[in-house]
Amino acid sequence: MEKKKILIVEDNLETQLIFKIYLRDKYDVYVADDAEKGIESLRNNKYDLLLLDINLPGKLSGEDVLKEVRNGLNLSNFPVFVVTAYALKGDKEKFLQLGANKYIPKPVEKSTLRKEIEEVLP
Repeated sequence: MEKKKILIVEDNLETQLIFKIYLRDKYDVYVADDAEKGIESLRNNKYDLLLLDINLPGKLSGEDVLKEVRNGLNLSNFPVFVVTAYALKGDKEKFLQLGANKYIPKPVEKSTLRKEIEEVLP
């Protein structure tokens, strides 16, 4: 059976590596290290899920990627999980309102990440 494809948009190399290790046995994992590369990758490839950091380097943020996914690329049913260290009051609601399917605060436990993904990609 073909593995489901997950795109991770995350600039921190350590976090990229951790997520790859958490997921590689069960999923094909791809990484974009900034918002522009993430959007480009989403335009040119088909993924089953996006793990999206919010605080990214460059002109665009993870919030911009989320808006592009929902509006520009018109991927209304595409699962997007915001995985971020932004954990202020109201952040979760804000990202869910912008179209994220799930909000997962960092640091993330392997079991939590896998459980959340398996709910969407059985």
